[in-house]
Amino acid sequence: MDDLLRTLVSGVLAALLIALVGAFGARTRRRGVARAEAAAPTPVEEPSRALLRRAEEADRAREAAHAQGRADEALAAARVAVDRWTELGRLRADRFAAERQAAVDRLAELGAAAGSA
Repeated sequence: MDDLLRTLVSGVLAALLIALVGAFGARTRRRGVARAEAAAPTPVEEPSRALLRRAEEADRAREAAHAQGRADEALAAARVAVDRWTELGRLRADRFAAERQAAVDRLAELGAAAGSA
């Protein structure tokens, strides 16, 4: 009986020791990954991508202001959008001509609507 009890207790202790070592190893790996991620350089956004994002935001702001009937805000956002699309056209001469033209057309429409109002 003592041999059976000793074998069972030994097995339980071995299992607990293995689980403890496994948990400690996992915790150490997680800490290492967290340190590596914290030390990694933050990605820098390419200037043309940032400008594209801001131009699209200006387009959305223009449309939102126009939909809510705020003509002055829509006109200001349209001017900003044209400026940003123009700057994008300078950065990437092969692209964004159609977007710039659409922004100019929209600015002209809003300007005409504001002038007639």
